[in-house]
Amino acid sequence: MSGADHYEVLNVERTASTAEIKSAYRKLVRQVHPDQGGNAALFRLVQEAWSTLSDPAKRAAYDRHLDSRSGTTTDDPPRTTHREPDPAPEPEDPFTWSTDQPWSTQQPWSEQPQPQQPQSGQPHSDEAQESLQPVDAGPIQVRPSFGRWRLPALVTLAVWTALHVGSYISGGVHDVWDIVLGVGQLGMIVVAIPPHWSRRIPLGGLFKVLGILTAVLFLLMLLFAKSAWAGPARILVIALLAGLVIVRFLTGRWSKQHALDKAIDRQAAYEFNLWGRPGEPLVDTTLAAPITQYDVMLQRRTANLLDPVVAALPAAKLVHGAQLGAMVVDHLLLNGHRAALILSLVGPPGTYSLDAYGGLLHNGQPFDSPAPALEGAVQSWRARLRQVDVHGFLIIRSDTGRVTTQTRPDSTVTCLSTQTAAHDLLTWLQPEGNMVDRQILYDVLHRAPYGLM
Repeated sequence: MSGADHYEVLNVERTASTAEIKSAYRKLVRQVHPDQGGNAALFRLVQEAWSTLSDPAKRAAYDRHLDSRSGTTTDDPPRTTHREPDPAPEPEDPFTWSTDQPWSTQQPWSEQPQPQQPQSGQPHSDEAQESLQPVDAGPIQVRPSFGRWRLPALVTLAVWTALHVGSYISGGVHDVWDIVLGVGQLGMIVVAIPPHWSRRIPLGGLFKVLGILTAVLFLLMLLFAKSAWAGPARILVIALLAGLVIVRFLTGRWSKQHALDKAIDRQAAYEFNLWGRPGEPLVDTTLAAPITQYDVMLQRRTANLLDPVVAALPAAKLVHGAQLGAMVVDHLLLNGHRAALILSLVGPPGTYSLDAYGGLLHNGQPFDSPAPALEGAVQSWRARLRQVDVHGFLIIRSDTGRVTTQTRPDSTVTCLSTQTAAHDLLTWLQPEGNMVDRQILYDVLHRAPYGLM
């Protein structure tokens, strides 16, 4: 039986009716038929999937085979991935994510010791991949914490505003200049409030200008008109000016944190672990080059291979089609401050390794592959995420025989076979434990795709 999931090949759910399967088959076979310029290997996969799923007896036997491998039953169909439409390309807007299966801190995780460095070429079966034990590293730690600047910002803003109001009321309103001064002090308050509030105030920009002019006037009078500001009045003006600086700093930090809280909220930080869809760029732009149906299918198969890794790491985040400007990588698997960039290819059985220049070798002979492009992607992402350990992994699949890999310790890219990929990725990512850095995740999802710094 082929290594591909027949339902994935036809891009249908396991609960799909015979009519839906037939419709999907007819649509796909027209695209991949060799006579129409399609791919012969993918055409064979489509034919095999249709041959199995169109026959009720063969389909039932195939479903039992899938259930025996995944440990599920046909009464509990597997969860499916759904992706909402992409948002408008404003980096501050919350990104829409999708999830295959949320993993929360309430699930009992059992400890599974792993070696500290990935060792490729070890004999692990597909069943061993699917039975990876979840990492027991305690509850998920999210950094930075939610709303950490809110309380100090609100307290200082309230005290400082009360000082403004109290000083104005105690001075009284005697002429038009007192009214002008009151408007100026109101402008100073608008300057100090959080930016995500001040944007909603009518004429907020005008009030900010008046507030800044009033603060400058207070400072000039404090420096050059010392006789006009003596005793308690001088102390009050100093308190108002110093308070403006302190409060504006705190509310500015809170507003910046508020944008992060809105984009990567608690649910996304603790439960969601999947963004994007295999075979598609993370955001809908015209920069990314289109890929073939065969490559889409290959990315779907690789995504299935990564599922056990995400399941075993509660804090891991898998991003399909991660973008850095116009550069798209098939899969980015992030855990803490480690990021794995993952590409895959199908090749003949044998031994694969990388030469000193980053090229792929098959049984010691040069083999055309995306390894150089992956190495370039690693370097670009390292320059982007300076605090993150970024490494490339090239997963090599063969449906006709066994693949073994050899690793160069100094290489930025590691070759993995499908039999060892899940175990080796888990081993490399596991030292970070259950930590989510929301700032890094925000950069990957919201800023890097648009080339924003």
